[in-house]
Amino acid sequence: METATKTIHIFVEIDRHKQKKVEFDSEQVTGQQIKTAAGVPLDNDLARRQGQKLELVTNDQTITIKNGEHFVSLPPGTIS
Repeated sequence: METATKTIHIFVEIDRHKQKKVEFDSEQVTGQQIKTAAGVPLDNDLARRQGQKLELVTNDQTITIKNGEHFVSLPPGTIS
C-alpha cells in the first residue's frame, strides 16, 4: 500500500502588491519554514490571516496549515 504525499499550497503576502504561493509536503510547519519558502527575512513578523484578524506565528512555532490558507509578512514588531 502506497502512501500518497499530499502537497499543501499556502499564500504569503509579501507586500500590498505581491503574494507568493508556497508548497509543503507536510501540514506541520514552522514559521521559519514558511518565511524561508516565501523568501522573506527571518526577522520579519509572520501572521496567519483569520478573516480580518492576524494571528502571529513565531519562527520556532510549529503550526498545522491547510490548503489555501493566507499568511502575511510584515516588518519586525508590527504584530504584537
